[in-house]
Amino acid sequence: MDEEVKVNFSRPMMVLKIRETYKAPYHKNKYVTVKPIHLENIFVFKKHVQQYTGNWSSGSYDLQYILKEGTYMQTAIYATFCRIEVRDGKISTILKNSPYSKKPYPCWQYIGKVKRKKPVKKGTKAKPKKKVVKKKVVKKKIAKKPVKKKTVKSKKVVKKKK
Repeated sequence: MDEEVKVNFSRPMMVLKIRETYKAPYHKNKYVTVKPIHLENIFVFKKHVQQYTGNWSSGSYDLQYILKEGTYMQTAIYATFCRIEVRDGKISTILKNSPYSKKPYPCWQYIGKVKRKKPVKKGTKAKPKKKVVKKKVVKKKIAKKPVKKKTVKSKKVVKKKK
């Protein structure tokens, strides 16, 4: 972990299944979207990836990120982000070190480094917010004028001429 690895989180990560009979992986045509907020801790990361692994067959899988974008004549170059073991659609282990190079996978550089803002629980004191001072508005009372009642005099009935 001496050198810092730049992982491209903007693109989905490719999933490769590692065959048991020989070491070459074959492409499963699956992609997993991993963002830095999913790497808050190992449990959040495991829960996020298990959303995808529900219908995967048991075995070892590599999550690979794009190391170098491809061009028209060249394919993209991928590097392994982490290796997971899946049993019955659930993640059983996330390997820390590569079995070949004995170096830690890049996912362990990011797990625990990302911090979320946690909501304040009830019963705990939060920092007091600055109060906004509102100007006091004085409402003037308007005195109502007494209403004079009009007296109606009896109306005369006018007969129409024929």
